[in-house]
Amino acid sequence: PAAPPAIAATQAEVAIAVANVVAFGSVGMLVYPHVAAALFPPSDSRAIGLFLGLAVHDTAQVMGCAASYAEQYSDAAVVGAAAVAKLTRNVFLAAVVPLMAVRHAAGATGGVTAKTFAAAVPAFVGGFLAMAAVRTLGDAQLANGGSALFAFDSAQWKGGADWLGAVLGTKVLLSTGLAAVGLSVNFAAFHGAGLAPFAVGAAGASVVGGVGLSVALLMASLAPAVPA
Repeated sequence: PAAPPAIAATQAEVAIAVANVVAFGSVGMLVYPHVAAALFPPSDSRAIGLFLGLAVHDTAQVMGCAASYAEQYSDAAVVGAAAVAKLTRNVFLAAVVPLMAVRHAAGATGGVTAKTFAAAVPAFVGGFLAMAAVRTLGDAQLANGGSALFAFDSAQWKGGADWLGAVLGTKVLLSTGLAAVGLSVNFAAFHGAGLAPFAVGAAGASVVGGVGLSVALLMASLAPAVPA
């Protein structure tokens, strides 16, 4: 999670938060692809991706959920839609997490420092924005009749982007990311925590899933997919 360094969370608090994310996100990975298949028309990849990208908390689990749907229902476009939805959420962390850091530090000894502020900004948000800018630049250059990044033709650019996203990112690095999330859970830190934190986590996951489903259904009704 991006927030713990910003609010000086203890190891036990971080472990409980990660355990909630892993547990309820894993349930979502198993259940939500089938919920999407049941409630959305199969032609509406955007709405399905929006639902999956909003309903699951962790980025790696969102991509796993979307990849699962794509393989089971032969719709690779869902992966891209889910990625955009989830990473757009992540962009807002660049504002929310530093705000949390400032509010926390305001009541702590020493106040806000450059070090605490910098530690609160999630590095992966910058990576996402940088890669989005590179992809946008390359696509724009191709659309204007040039070469992507002054070096790649259309086939090379599309093939490279597909390999990086659909193969390396989704199928190779995704497994590493999920393993890292699991390895970060220290069950010894749960001693004395009881079931209350997990009841709160279940309620939070239900609210996030419900809001994601509601928003996706609303968008699907307002802007229905046009059959190809």
